[in-house]
Formats: sequence, structure tokens, C-alpha cells
Amino acid sequence: MKHRSLGIIALLILQFLLLTVISLWIFPEYQSWHGFDLQHYHRISLYLQAGLTPYRDFLLEYPPLALIPILIPQLFSPQVPLNAVDYAVGFVLENLILTSLMGVGIALIPHPRPQQTLIGYLLLTVLLAPLLPWRYDLFPTLLTLAGLLGMIFDFPLFAGVALGLGIATKLYPVVLLPLWVLYFAASRDWLGVGKLSLGAISTTLVSFIPFWLLAGDSFISFLTYHKDRGLQIESLLAGLISLGHVLGLTEASSQMNFGAQHIVSPLAAPLLTLQPVLFVGMMLIIYGLSGLVFRQDIRQHESIRLQSLVVFSLLSLLGFIVTNKVFSPQYLIWLLPFVPLLRWPAVTVVGVSFALTTTVSFVTRQLRLMYLPSVVMLNVRNVLLLGLVLFLLFSFYKKLKITPKKDAII
Repeated sequence: MKHRSLGIIALLILQFLLLTVISLWIFPEYQSWHGFDLQHYHRISLYLQAGLTPYRDFLLEYPPLALIPILIPQLFSPQVPLNAVDYAVGFVLENLILTSLMGVGIALIPHPRPQQTLIGYLLLTVLLAPLLPWRYDLFPTLLTLAGLLGMIFDFPLFAGVALGLGIATKLYPVVLLPLWVLYFAASRDWLGVGKLSLGAISTTLVSFIPFWLLAGDSFISFLTYHKDRGLQIESLLAGLISLGHVLGLTEASSQMNFGAQHIVSPLAAPLLTLQPVLFVGMMLIIYGLSGLVFRQDIRQHESIRLQSLVVFSLLSLLGFIVTNKVFSPQYLIWLLPFVPLLRWPAVTVVGVSFALTTTVSFVTRQLRLMYLPSVVMLNVRNVLLLGLVLFLLFSFYKKLKITPKKDAII
């Protein structure tokens, strides 16, 4: 046991050191790779220090608790606002700490191979290092991990509060709420359903209401901002349009708006109309199958297996990502609490998708020009993640009437 604990500590330290070294190596080039986002975060932090009200006095495209990770670096210098470079240093340091805390959280999850999960986590963070410390998504991701720990250790109210805080920071954790409600409903734990729902909904409302009272109708601007967006260039459907363009099957280009590149093509409008149908259909399949699997687990094991909870949580996030009209590179950060718990084939598929994402987004950086290698790598990435979703769904579907001999995925 002592040997295992020392191994876990060593892996956590190694992960922190590797990510720190890579961040230091990238830092001289951060303006060209991450300047837009960090300048935006820095500007928001200055607005807050100046006493301006979000949504009313300046546009904020994020939910209100996103202000916490954005403001934290400025707290190192409460009297004098940090300049852009010092803010970037503080922001990266904050995220290095959050990444280590996430590693600690993953180590707390009961798993037959804890060192293997941390090795997987280490490799995934290294592959995503050109992106990982430079976005605020680590903060809501850590909150979803806290929620997962609450589910695993049977603290539904804590899980709900953590999930509500995540929703109020980045919105995306909302797709986990129906799944986690099904988790308790499948075992007829109605008290658990109530505690989870109460924690998530009340925490989200308590986080939203003060900003709504201050900003009035302007508060919902962060919702309409995303509603009005087109097909972001790295999304599944936009990637197919780009591939059609380089193959000479259609015309396409891109334009910068809403802080990202979006596809311009005759096919964009009809596919944008189709996208909500794909999204709803995918999520209904995931939730429906999860309910059946949870019930089977209870019949066969008298409780829901960790495997089922983790994989369907991952599927909820992946389903949301691959069928969304926006697939920003930082969305992959959301997967970090769940992927290391899978077996190596699945971890490898996600790792390759991480590597392709960082290559397309930060190495070739020519996707907007319809550069053939970038378009091909993007579509390979998207197909890999969509294929992983379909494989996991089919794997569970096949096992619905079969008594499992061993865990095949986790």
C-alpha cells in the first residue's frame, strides 16, 4: 500500500513538472497561439477591477461563474492591475494548480489500477499541453470531477452543488444532470434524485440571479450569443464541408465572428438546421441506453457499476461535443476526469484525437485556408471521437442481456 501511494505521488509530481516545462517552452510564443483568448480574459478582469457590471456594462459570452477563474490572476495584485504578460503568467500558474488538483481527484476514485489511470492522465495532459493551461475550462472540469466523486461516494447533494457550479461556469455540465438523475432513479433512490436535483438547480439559480438582478434583460446575452452562432470550422458538420471543398465537391471558406472561425458554404444553412436533430437524437439514445444499463446492473450486481456511471458520463459529454455546431479545441479538456478511467484502447483513441487537435489548432494553423493536411487531420479527429461514441454505445447494447464476465471497458 505504501509503495502504491508513493507511486501515485510520484506520478502527480511528474505530471505537474512536465506540464510546467511544456508551458514554459510555449510561453514565448503564447501571443501567437493564445493571445486572443488571454487578452480577452485579461480585458474582462480589468473591467471587473474597475467595478463594471458584467452583461450590463460589457459583453460577457460566458455564464457568470466563469468570472472566478478569469479574475483569480488579478487577485495576486489587488492594488495595481496586472499587465497582459503578468496576467498570462498568473493564469497559467492557476491552471497548473487546477490540473494537479484534478490528478488528485482522479487518484481518489476507487479503481483496480490507480497508477494506470494516473499514467493515462499524465499522457493526456501532455498531449493537450499546448492548449490545457491557456483556457479557463479546467475550472468547470474540476467541478464536474468533484460531482463525479460525489456520485461515487454517494453524496448526491454535494454532486448536485458541484454540477450546478459547473453549469454556472461553462453550461456544458448540464448534459450530465439527466444522466445522474437516471442513476438514482434506476435504483429507485428518490431521495438521491431530490438531493441531486435540488443541489444542481438551486446552485445554478443562486449563481445566476444576482447577475440577472444587476444586468436585467442583458443577462441572457450569453445565451443568445451562442444561439446566433453558425457552424464553427472544427465541428463535425463543418469538417465534412471543408473535406468536400478540398475534394472539389462543394465551395467553402471561413470567416471570423463570435470569436472563432465559422464555415461559409451553401451547405452550411441546411446542415445547421439538421444539427439540433442530430444532437437531440444522440442524447436521447445515450440517456435511454444508460437507463437500461443501470437497471441491468442493479438486477445483476445489486448496484450500478462504476464502469457504467463513468462511461455514460463520458458518452454524454462526447455526444454533446460531436453533435454540437461548435467544437472549440478546449472542449476536449472536459473529458479529462473520465477518459483515464477507461481501458487503454479507448484512452489511445482519445489521446490520438488530442494530438490531432493540438496539431491542427496550434501547429499547422491553416485550417481556415482549407489546407488539405489540416482538413484531413480534423476529419480523422472527428471520426475517431464519433466512432468511440458509437463503439461504446454498441458495446453496452450487446451486453444488455448478457451477464458480463469482466469489465471490458474500465
